[in-house]
Amino acid sequence: MSGVAQSQEQKRGDGSLRTEYQFIRTGAFRSDGVDFDYWSTDTQVLIVSGDYAINDRWTVFASLPYVRKRFKPDLPPSGGPPGGDPHNPNDPYWVDFVPPDTRFWDDGEYHGDFQDFTFGLAYRFSKGPWTLGPYISYGVPATDYPFFAKAAIGKNLWTVPVGTTVSFVPYFSDWHFDGNFAYVFSEEPLGYNVDYWLAHLSAGYWFRANLSVNAFLSLKYTRDGVSLISPIFINENATFPPVYPNDWDTEEWWNHDRLIGNRNLNLGISFDYFFSPEWKVSGSGYQSVWTEESTDIDYAFTIALTRFFGGE
Repeated sequence: MSGVAQSQEQKRGDGSLRTEYQFIRTGAFRSDGVDFDYWSTDTQVLIVSGDYAINDRWTVFASLPYVRKRFKPDLPPSGGPPGGDPHNPNDPYWVDFVPPDTRFWDDGEYHGDFQDFTFGLAYRFSKGPWTLGPYISYGVPATDYPFFAKAAIGKNLWTVPVGTTVSFVPYFSDWHFDGNFAYVFSEEPLGYNVDYWLAHLSAGYWFRANLSVNAFLSLKYTRDGVSLISPIFINENATFPPVYPNDWDTEEWWNHDRLIGNRNLNLGISFDYFFSPEWKVSGSGYQSVWTEESTDIDYAFTIALTRFFGGE
């Protein structure tokens, strides 16, 4: 069975188990036209995910990533914006607000933990060359990992993505087009709305019955959120001009990575190779082409192995 055929069929008991490795190198953080370009992070991710078809329409799915990340500091250029220092909850400038978590992860070493466990339900229907898959899922932190760190592995917030997948395979063609669109409801840190949109679009071509090469783009767009250089992070008792980091001893600054309205667009290429009807290896490489209130992805790559299980 080719990958195209496999993407168009589903029956009760069908399922898959996927193991994926990711490496991500990030660079500059951009906020309101200001570049903070004197540190980087390396992230390694191991994700185990799976799905199971309850019948020819309904599927349950789940995933759990283990994430390791390290912060690599550099000195800011003379006269450059502040902020290249590590986030340290034990720094003496914390006076008016005392951090409730004293774990320090920006020491230049890798730190890791299980991130967010996600499970959900999807519905699938096809008509002609089109396949739609509306879904809803729930993501919850699997551990109480720290979020005040440039090496933080996540935001430690629950999320509820509601969206749909879309596939179009033209008749008598080796092309295929896929999309995934979702609105993500998020837990509100300090009462701030940080819901966001996600979109993933890809176009692929089956060069052989078992080999597809694809180009894709992915977008994250936070509807609201705040800017990194917003005055809400500054202590209301600060003198003018405020001095960083002394005047940033606020609960808002402690939560700033959860409050910032991330927006970014990534472009990449990928492949899927079926070396049997039951086994598929996939890979991709991508980087950022636009960021706002986000960190640039200088480069990233993934490699994954998927095992398919047949049902009735």
